[in-house]
Amino acid sequence: MSEDDNVRKLGVKFKAPPSDDEPTLKVIQHEGCNHRWTFRQGRQIHATYLIREGETEVECGLCNTRLDPMFVLRHLAFEETNWLRTRKAYQDEMKRLNARRRTKCDNCGHMTRISRS
Repeated sequence: MSEDDNVRKLGVKFKAPPSDDEPTLKVIQHEGCNHRWTFRQGRQIHATYLIREGETEVECGLCNTRLDPMFVLRHLAFEETNWLRTRKAYQDEMKRLNARRRTKCDNCGHMTRISRS
């Protein structure tokens, strides 16, 4: 009795394996505006967004393309969060520096008052 005698074949057809021609999902690189910033004359310029009352889309100020409002909202929320995080770090550092009254002198090694002028 061979091993094939115990195997009963099911009437199921299997899918063909994916072909090597093209991937199912392909990321394309957009050569134009990224709707966030661009370089012009050697300077980085941030995008402005044109919002018209009563319309559901937003327009990019760099390339005049209509954008999804959620894309713009997510981008602006990220920028605001980044700004708040930087501001908080700056305030904490200023508190730490203002609390210091003395520092160790590099030349003599003694503690010296910090000049506040």
